[in-house]
Parts: sequence; structure tokens; C-alpha cells
Amino acid sequence: VLILTKKLGVGLVCNANRVGEAPLGAIEDAVSSMTTLNKAASEISHAFDIHACTDVTGFSFLGHLSEMLNDDITALIDSISVPVITGALRCADEFFLTAAAQRNRNHVGDKVCFAKNIPFSMEEVLFDPQTSGGLLFAVQKEDAAAFEKELREAGMPAAIVGRFTEKKEKDIYVN
Repeated sequence: VLILTKKLGVGLVCNANRVGEAPLGAIEDAVSSMTTLNKAASEISHAFDIHACTDVTGFSFLGHLSEMLNDDITALIDSISVPVITGALRCADEFFLTAAAQRNRNHVGDKVCFAKNIPFSMEEVLFDPQTSGGLLFAVQKEDAAAFEKELREAGMPAAIVGRFTEKKEKDIYVN
């Protein structure tokens, strides 16, 4: 099971903020995320059987997730569960996109299959580069709920965002 410890959308919000167009509360939410250390999440993880972990930074959620995969597994992402910074979806809808996000899309986009109902804005959030992003953990299904609960009790917007399954045609499916 995949657990993400911080919200996504830092790049989009910061880009909108550069031109004075960030939605109300967005930059505050982004700064709060960027200034929250991953130390507590890392320490909490020591009590669980972690199979893989990566930080989500400049290569985006999807870019870093693709690096966690091998030839035997596929990742299934539940987009509705992905924590998103206030206003980030709106920033994407208003095309406050970054060049880095487009490089991320070019790099891993062919490995990803988006369900037809996934809006462009959510795709952009998943390709968005993060500054001081969260950790993406792969844990046993049996440990996922307890691990997520401990992370949340420590004040993180952690969420179970997906899981691994047997290999399919694409590396990553976003539903």
C-alpha cells in the first residue's frame, strides 16, 4: 500500500503566487508544507515494515513513484485520496504550469494511464515538482491503516493513495 505524507501542488501554487494570482490561502498552505520536515514521518516509519520509500520532490509524485517500480509490479493510484494543497487544482486549471512539470510529463507520461474521468488539473498536480515534498512509503496492507493513523496523529495530512499490483501494460494507473 502506498502512503503519502504531504500535500501536492507546491510548484503550481508558487508559480501562481509569483504573478500575484495564487488563490486565497494557497501560498500559506504551500509554505506550511514546505517548512514541515520529514523527520517525524521518518521516525514513525521505524515501527513499521517499510518496503520502499522516496521523497517526492522535483521529479513529481509520478516521477518518483516510477522509480519505486520494478518489472514485476504496477502502481494503482486513487486520485481522490491524494492530498492537494489549497487552490492547486485551480492553479492548474488556470494554466500556472511549470516547465519542470512538463519535463516530468515528458519523462514518465508514457508510463502512466489516466482514467477518462481524471481532470487535467489532477494530472498536473501529479506531475508537479515539489519543494520539500513529503515521503511516499510502500508498506504492507496490514500495517497501512495504523501507519496512516500515526502519521495523522502527528499532524501530517498523510493518506493512503494507492497500492501495488501484479504487472499490467502500463507502470502506473491513475483512477
